[in-house]
Amino acid sequence: MSGNMDFLMETPEATSPHTTKESSNFRSQKKQWFASISATLSMVAVGTVYGWTTTILDRLQRGDKDVPVQITLFQSEWIVSLTVIATMFGSFLGAFLSDIFGRKICLLCSSFFFIIGWLNIIFAGNIIALYAARIISGVGVGMSYTTNPMYVSEIADTNIRGALGTLIAINVFTGSLLTCSIGPYVSYTNLGIILLIVPILFVATFIWFPESPYYLAMKNRNDAAAQSIAFFKNININKAREELELIRNNINETQEQSENIKMKIHRLLSYNNRKAFIIVLFLIVTQQFSGNFTTMQYLTGLFTQARIGIDPNIATIFVVAVGLVSGTLATMTVERAGRRKLLMISTFSCALSLFILAIYLYLDHIQINLIKINILPVIVIVLFQIAYQIGLGTLPNALIGELFPTNAKSVAAAGITISDGILGFAVSKFYLEIEHSLGGYSLYFFFAGSCALAFIFVIICIPETKNKSFSEIQEELSQSEFRYFKNSNNQRKVVA
Repeated sequence: MSGNMDFLMETPEATSPHTTKESSNFRSQKKQWFASISATLSMVAVGTVYGWTTTILDRLQRGDKDVPVQITLFQSEWIVSLTVIATMFGSFLGAFLSDIFGRKICLLCSSFFFIIGWLNIIFAGNIIALYAARIISGVGVGMSYTTNPMYVSEIADTNIRGALGTLIAINVFTGSLLTCSIGPYVSYTNLGIILLIVPILFVATFIWFPESPYYLAMKNRNDAAAQSIAFFKNININKAREELELIRNNINETQEQSENIKMKIHRLLSYNNRKAFIIVLFLIVTQQFSGNFTTMQYLTGLFTQARIGIDPNIATIFVVAVGLVSGTLATMTVERAGRRKLLMISTFSCALSLFILAIYLYLDHIQINLIKINILPVIVIVLFQIAYQIGLGTLPNALIGELFPTNAKSVAAAGITISDGILGFAVSKFYLEIEHSLGGYSLYFFFAGSCALAFIFVIICIPETKNKSFSEIQEELSQSEFRYFKNSNNQRKVVA
């Protein structure tokens, strides 16, 4: 769901008039789009890891004839949770590799873990093999979540930075939809083989794109950095060298670079970076406490228990498809509507839909006859997915790329991913136990309250980053309060 965060991305367009002109069109930015789509194919692989449990857990618990082993409810919890635990280690590994060897190499390495994970799934003969497969895949998930925001944000022009950032979450849903659409209709082994193709396709397409110019500039590989800029911005090498100077100036304005982890953690504790970290961390916490992850992991089982009156597999596919469409809508609107406005709409609507679902589950718990409205859980979860994906589900990853400088981005992303992993493990591990002991309605009342609290947080604390440069966002963060600053007369003025 992850230095001296002097804030935002230190991207060349942050100070370059050339890259902030609204006249920049698809022709000059198409390579940025293609590279981002290719890079985020690794997030499609992440989505298949999550979607696999959604579509396979019930079959494993039933012991269908095509599965390698029948599992218990307790074991199904660990199949979900082990991936989340491994994600934390993967985020550490991603932060290390992306800073030492580059963003591109790190993303390519993540595919190795996905490939090995799916091979273990395909040839698994017992529960231990399934556990191992989920751990290995989880490492790839953590690496991808940590590195994708860095790469995408560092190659993107300001006016498409938010849109490209949302591709990260969108492609997770693409992978989940692919898995849920195919899973019910093919054998266990054939599903693993099909999903194995995704990381292979990612490697085959992404390997041709250049490394991030920011990473290259940080490593003083100036010729390669200039060539990377020329490629992504579709400009000649001389103009690219001018852009490179802007990048280097931005990098030099931050504190002296160091590969020492202790120094990078010190950067993370700087004033602006603490605020940026709190902003993104709170949104990531809300993602987990909205119940989206656990609901989607156990969605088919939830629909089966709710006796919704239609095939639970069809309902699951529909919900995931709606989530994908909603995420795509966020990509199309984020540069016009802005991050803050979409987050406000998203958190409020999530709270409302979850509250309705909690009331339904409570009425069902006290055995009020709800046969006439048993389709309501599907409708509410569809509405929740629309609300979730237009903001809360897509924008935190984009903000990771926007709010942190290049020399702190890897540690910040890893820290966010680790925090997400800890919460994700706790929520996924105890979801079923709490549901059985206190009732599902209690969980969803809690999830609704969490989203309501997030709505208030967004109003008070989150700045708008749409079309803002590094220095503009940095200035806003440097003020004494999140949403306010003092003018020359020491009067409080609201930032619009």
